[in-house]
Amino acid sequence: MGNLRDWCISRQLWWGHRVPVWYNRQGLAALSKVTKVVCLTGQELAGGNARELRLAAWRLAKTSGFLKQRFRNYDTGWDIFVNRRSLEHAFANDGLANVLLVPGLPDLLNHAIHISTEPHVPKVPQFSWVHKFYAALQIGPNLYRVKFTVKELKDGRKLYDHQAVVREKNGADGNSPGTHPLAEKLVTRPASARDIKLLDLVPNVNTEETLCRCQIESPGAGWEQDPDVLDTWFSSWLWPFATMGWPEQTDTLKKFYPTTDLVTGPDIIFFWVARMIMAGYEFMGEMPFRNVYFTGIIRDKLGRKMSKSLGNSPDPLDLIAKYGADALRFGTMRGAPLGQDVLFDEKDVELGRNFCNKLWNACRFRQLQGGASEGEINPALLTTDDQWVLLRLDTAIREVTAALNDYKFNEAAGVLYRFFWSEYCDWYVEASKAVLQGGDAARKANTLAVIDFVLSHTLRLFHPFLPFITEELWQGMGFNQDLPENQGGKTIMYAHWPKPLDDDFKDYYGLGEHVAAYVEQKYELVRQGRNLRREANLAPGRKVKFFLKPLETFSGHETTVLTILLGAESLEIDPAYSPKKGTPSARSPLGELYLPLEGLIDVQAEKARLGKELAKVMAEVEKVQQKLNNPNFTQKVPPSVLQEHQRRLAEWQEKQARVEAAIQGLN
Repeated sequence: MGNLRDWCISRQLWWGHRVPVWYNRQGLAALSKVTKVVCLTGQELAGGNARELRLAAWRLAKTSGFLKQRFRNYDTGWDIFVNRRSLEHAFANDGLANVLLVPGLPDLLNHAIHISTEPHVPKVPQFSWVHKFYAALQIGPNLYRVKFTVKELKDGRKLYDHQAVVREKNGADGNSPGTHPLAEKLVTRPASARDIKLLDLVPNVNTEETLCRCQIESPGAGWEQDPDVLDTWFSSWLWPFATMGWPEQTDTLKKFYPTTDLVTGPDIIFFWVARMIMAGYEFMGEMPFRNVYFTGIIRDKLGRKMSKSLGNSPDPLDLIAKYGADALRFGTMRGAPLGQDVLFDEKDVELGRNFCNKLWNACRFRQLQGGASEGEINPALLTTDDQWVLLRLDTAIREVTAALNDYKFNEAAGVLYRFFWSEYCDWYVEASKAVLQGGDAARKANTLAVIDFVLSHTLRLFHPFLPFITEELWQGMGFNQDLPENQGGKTIMYAHWPKPLDDDFKDYYGLGEHVAAYVEQKYELVRQGRNLRREANLAPGRKVKFFLKPLETFSGHETTVLTILLGAESLEIDPAYSPKKGTPSARSPLGELYLPLEGLIDVQAEKARLGKELAKVMAEVEKVQQKLNNPNFTQKVPPSVLQEHQRRLAEWQEKQARVEAAIQGLN
């Protein structure tokens, strides 16, 4: 039996005409005895409502299509059928009888004029003569094609259990059916098949028309109209309002119609988007939405469309099981530019998982410092790092909000990644340890209040991208406490979206641009100190001493922060420091930083290493210079390529100068 609803939708209802499907329960009631047979679909057709009948019909049609696909290449002109069927409905009986499917030549159908009615005998078609035939047996999810010869039919060696009488068209007298002389019995139940109770069909009842019809007028008494037959596209026109109680003016309809945004693909602008707008004006008097966001196509990292045949289409459920739903969402979103296709790489999902771990560990670090902070942030106890992270939070709120308003979701994800990982975790959390590990309880409590303020805002910014982990952290961190249920007390989904810090807030807490500039200079000094360590080939865990000739006064707190960020054993602030000749150094707006190497390295081994590195750098410099001195290269390449080579030359020359200075310092 085919799915008439889908058939009507695809062929008849492009313009929204309503063509009902009618079901006849009396046809099912007329079916007589029940026998145990092996059913193709495993679906019992004695359903009590129209939905069950539709589901059964769909499964039968799907099974029939599956069988036809599997057997299409065996013999041209052969078909697969069970019992008597009409030529108008090719799969009316596929699956409505027993598991035995007999493929034969088209004229074989004309010989199938009788169905066995003996008790406990499954039905098989009648035929006058056949030397061999094939049976399709579905055992569990697998389909088996079994060939029987006449002898095997007679002996019944391939199958066993329920007997089936194979009869020919006419008996010896030419009038009555009789048992075929060369095929006396056939067993139709394989050992591993499961029994399914199925209504045994009587002749002239097992056709599509007796159970289901597609027409405008009612077929008559005993027929029930399907309550839900509409063209797919036509019914989708009504989606913006029909799902919310229309035509009744429900509270939900009043609240959500019209809405703001529709997210869809560009390939159905005409079939869906435009028609929803037309239906909205027709039935509601106004447009259903104001903005339409068209998504791109997710392709593999080579730019190919996802395809099972190419094997480049990962199962999202497998990715979620491996990395988490939030990781899949955030990792994919970071690489989804507005209006462009997405080049999917599983490494992006792995990055999303790592970011979720970072967020979790940052909140865990906060909980390890003690319970919830009490009171407001005290501006008098703020450190420059506290003020800096509040300014960076304000920038992140503004940039994320602007990106979301412009539908630039990948930019919003990039801003959040930069702020939380690079600015909050890499810099602020490390700098805050100078207070958290100190003995000033009041300042420690104030720093924890800053951390709570930043995290509560950050979780709300992340929630559209990471809904599950942010909800868990929102509850676990206690940010929902003391909040009304409709403002975040029940769930982070109800929490207010973060607002940028206003001028009064910045003035009260001293959040000026001069603070941001100073902290950026401080962090740049740390970067230069780390470069000195790296150029000296010192392991990150190696304890070293730095000396700083400052251009301004440093407080004890700032010195402690620099020492922690540099990973140094100590940092000595000495305006009169006189380094030995060749001591590695770096200049910054805050002063000159020195890294004495006495006792830290093997001088001769370090000279040899630097000599090899210098040779490699000079080779790269020469290679780039040769290209830039060649007119055939400079006059033919695009300007962007020429600029790239000039940039590379400057970088290699700068590195050459640093290595030469390091060698000179060792002399």
